[in-house]
Amino acid sequence: MAKRTRKTSNGGHSISLNKFAFWLVVVIGIAMLVSYSIRWMGGWFNWGGWITTLSSWVQTLCFILALFVPLILSYRHARNKSLGWFVAWIIFAVLIAFGLVSALIALF
Repeated sequence: MAKRTRKTSNGGHSISLNKFAFWLVVVIGIAMLVSYSIRWMGGWFNWGGWITTLSSWVQTLCFILALFVPLILSYRHARNKSLGWFVAWIIFAVLIAFGLVSALIALF
């Protein structure tokens, strides 16, 4: 039996959000494992403070990527709400993005 895929309006195949979320979790898990391993090895080998900074950067980027899928799903829900709720969703999404960017800047 052939696997069914959805066609987009331009004739291409769209990737399902579930598949994207699965692979995003896998990539984030691997990145976090590498980050923790680097931080652990940095403590043993006394590599300096740059290991802690690198590990914090990786963890923050993983957190940002982890928020990507819920943001898309919440947009799909918010666009069907009233204008007031949609504007509130935009404000909250901007506040979240601002908080993440300010956390990245604070790591310098």
